[in-house]
Amino acid sequence: MAETIRGISVVISADTTKLGKALSDVNQKSKDIQSELRQVERLLKFDPANTELLAQKQQLLAKQIENTSEKLNRLKSVQQQVADQFARGEISEGQYRAFQREIAKTEQELRRLQERMQEAEQEQQKLATATKQLQTFFAATGKSVDDFSDVLGTKLVNAIKNGTASSKQLDEAIKKIGQAALGTNVDIDKMKQALASVDDGNSIKNIKKELGQLSKEAKAAEKSVGDLGVELENVAGALVAGGGIAGAIEKALDVSDLEAKINVAFDVPESSKKAIKEAVRSIEAYGVDAEAALEGVRRQWALNKNASDEANTAIVKGAAAVARAYSGIDFTELIQETHEVASELNISNEGALGLINALLKIGFPPEQLDIIAEYGQQLQRAGFEAEEIQAIFAAGVETGTWNIDNLLDGLKEGRIRLAEFGQEVDKSTKELLQGTGISAKQLQEWGQAVAAGGDKGREAMQQVVKALMGVKDETKRNALGVAIFGKRKLCRNKTGQNRWKLSESA
Repeated sequence: MAETIRGISVVISADTTKLGKALSDVNQKSKDIQSELRQVERLLKFDPANTELLAQKQQLLAKQIENTSEKLNRLKSVQQQVADQFARGEISEGQYRAFQREIAKTEQELRRLQERMQEAEQEQQKLATATKQLQTFFAATGKSVDDFSDVLGTKLVNAIKNGTASSKQLDEAIKKIGQAALGTNVDIDKMKQALASVDDGNSIKNIKKELGQLSKEAKAAEKSVGDLGVELENVAGALVAGGGIAGAIEKALDVSDLEAKINVAFDVPESSKKAIKEAVRSIEAYGVDAEAALEGVRRQWALNKNASDEANTAIVKGAAAVARAYSGIDFTELIQETHEVASELNISNEGALGLINALLKIGFPPEQLDIIAEYGQQLQRAGFEAEEIQAIFAAGVETGTWNIDNLLDGLKEGRIRLAEFGQEVDKSTKELLQGTGISAKQLQEWGQAVAAGGDKGREAMQQVVKALMGVKDETKRNALGVAIFGKRKLCRNKTGQNRWKLSESA
């Protein structure tokens, strides 16, 4: 039978006493607090959002932490005494080990209590945050929780109305409500950020506008991803019909070899490795080389560590389909470009891949994919949204400006020069403006708006182009175009529509 700390005598505050007796008061207090804590936690199971019960739980945990800390301090204060007694043979080896276990046990209890306290505080904070976000959403949209009973269910609606919903339930409700109101592909994180901005002084009116923009982006993403999904199905069907999958599997890496490479090359949890292996196999079925498939998948997971395995798998499969459909596209580079486009344009990976696919479909040069992120960033800074940026790229293809790099260099340079004009319009440009109907003051105001970006920046860029197209004197129009957009001239497209492109000036 294992020995205990009973029988060990120690000196505490000049009094010699049995160790068990010295700890009796803190042990009894611990039992009393724990008994009350169980009652509170039992009630919280039925009413997890009850603020009074949550407050009581935190108070009791704080008392238990204080009491356990006192016990640990007492044990450590006599630790040397017990060690000396063991060295002198006054207590047995079993008693000494029991004392060491008592310290370890008390330390573990203290850590668990501190973790529980942290969890309780976090739960209370999450409840407050989620409740505030829901209230802000309803205030901005003019809706109520009852309007979403079809997606939430009666039980959750009642829990929210009664204030008994947990933070997890509220978070799920926010997600479902956001998707129902703004679109299934809405960026929930961005939506939450917009709702939380009310705490920083943002107005409900502005939040309503931001939610509207998120809804617009979600619908655009749904269309792009939907188009891509159809193409994926077609490609997969063709592969099956032609025996492509069987052929690819025959060439696949040995299972053990693939698993070894995943273990070495991937910094992911064990739970993700099965999904990664299946993703690699799927990519090979699209005709991607085994090593390229492995590297592309590795890069996707590395660049998007916070994304789910399902989301990453969808992207690599989509990228494989795109790489197979268009010659000259490297699968791994496409993964990288998709990530960069998503980052620079502040859209999802799905939206970025859909954008790239849509541009390739209308003839965008595959060898120039790298400029989408580079110039897209410049256009976004000028105030253009992802949908409009895609339209600008598409217009370059449609009007025959195959050197898209040249087109966007002009836009980039134009943004930079306009921003400079926002500070000062130089003398030579003022002279060019004479007789064009454009004043130096107006050009400076446009430049200031472009430098600031946002909606006003985008509108200013459009107004500049419209004003230039309105200059009747072609010589002056071209000279002014060069002053703003560099060594290029503005001209109408091949159909004669009021669009414009940039071409090398003679």
